Amino acid sequence: MISSCNTTTTNKIIRVAENKRIFRIINDSSFQINKVKVDDCYIKNVLRCDYLFEIIEKMDVSIVFYVELKGSDINHAIEQLEATIQYCLNEHNRVNKKECYIVASKFPSAGTSSQVLRKKFFKKNKIQLFIGTKKTDVTI
Repeated sequence: MISSCNTTTTNKIIRVAENKRIFRIINDSSFQINKVKVDDCYIKNVLRCDYLFEIIEKMDVSIVFYVELKGSDINHAIEQLEATIQYCLNEHNRVNKKECYIVASKFPSAGTSSQVLRKKFFKKNKIQLFIGTKKTDVTI
């Protein structure tokens, strides 16, 4: 578990926002969640995403969400997520479930380009990528 630039909570809703883009975790199971501010705190001076969330079960990290709140440059957001995944390999190498989220101001979520990007990302990283616009909720 990452223990710098973090807050740990069991709140029902954990929310981060930037420029009207919102990512929320709906914590129906009351898991302990470690919210890490990655951008300019945990990782500085190199490419990185905005936040990551570690879901903790039985004292171990069971799920990691990497989150980038972005304007419309989805390709750059993907680069930021991939850089953070690589940076966190040691911390998260034994975590079986990892997911990446981009919350963009605009992007055709159901379009062919979205499907191609998500397939390419999964093939390269073995992690599922979700791309949403303005607000994304994840229930655990």
